[in-house]
Amino acid sequence: MNQLNTLYSSIGAGRDLHAANIANLPDARARYAELHNAVFSKAGLQKYVVTNLAGDVVERSDDAKSLLTNASGTVRHEDFLIIRDRIVEIRRRKLNGVSDLMDSGLSFSVAISDQLVGFENVNEFEDAEQDMNPNTSKGNDTKFTEEFVPNPITHMGFDVPMRQMNFDYKRSLGLSESVRKVSERVEKTLFNGNAAITVTYAGQAFPIYGYTTHPDRGTGTISDWAAIASIGLIVPELTYQLGLMWSTQGGVDNDSVMVYVSNAIWTMLQNDNKANSDKTVLQRIREIAYVKDVKPAEFLAGTSAVLVEMAPRTVELAVASDIIAVPHIKTNPLAPQTVTTYAAMVHQIKSTQTNQTGIRHLTTA
Repeated sequence: MNQLNTLYSSIGAGRDLHAANIANLPDARARYAELHNAVFSKAGLQKYVVTNLAGDVVERSDDAKSLLTNASGTVRHEDFLIIRDRIVEIRRRKLNGVSDLMDSGLSFSVAISDQLVGFENVNEFEDAEQDMNPNTSKGNDTKFTEEFVPNPITHMGFDVPMRQMNFDYKRSLGLSESVRKVSERVEKTLFNGNAAITVTYAGQAFPIYGYTTHPDRGTGTISDWAAIASIGLIVPELTYQLGLMWSTQGGVDNDSVMVYVSNAIWTMLQNDNKANSDKTVLQRIREIAYVKDVKPAEFLAGTSAVLVEMAPRTVELAVASDIIAVPHIKTNPLAPQTVTTYAAMVHQIKSTQTNQTGIRHLTTA
């Protein structure tokens, strides 16, 4: 009875203590299913819920449970919480560009069975007219071509020996490393594409292009922004390149361009904009009207940068599955526990029929 009382009282103190009590009480572990169901039914709590630091529910009920459970119900509530916490923690650090697309509302759902995701490449329209009594219409026929992008599954698996299981393996480096590797591969593909994946449809081969490899991206030459001698050139050169996006790439709106720089340049942006300046280069860039934000991108080359218009006409993210970790069903109780971490998502970089896109790739001469 004392063990059961401890289990009930730990609920209000937080899920970590709740998990710890279950792990440390042998009797409670032996009667896990019975006690667990009793606790949640009596306390009126909802299972399979993830909250942020503010206490807002960001994932709940069957939607969250479906990410990690299977027909045999092998994933327990505490396991689910620990795995999800680790995924969210690492994903937040590694998915800069991908997260920006999601945060900007530039993502949509597709089926995980879809091997190709498509979009329409629409012709340019003429300027709109104004009349007091319009009685004619322009011949702006909507003509489009269909473009497709392969939708690969990015995955990494690992095994946990049977005698090293219990709650600890879900906090292990195995889970952390698998999530990190999947995150890095997705982010790397966004910036650099993946030339190894090409799917042929209707006689045409469709590859995965990235921000730095799309054939219709704009390109520009900059000074070595990672060199201390170039600090005073960064802001005027960036402003000039943004102007070229407006004049040669179809235009961009104010507060719409994400500026991604390599790690070497990111470090340099922390310095003063000029001698005796009261602002850093980073602060000055963020004050440019076109710029939405500036961030580091670890998969950019040492002295390069990418400007991306965050708009559906430029790029969108097709998401069949965000990053999840799935324990496999064991058929042998002595066998290792296999866990697969995977994601199924791919970006679509769009260009007009005149080969213009809202992406500009900047490199040194």
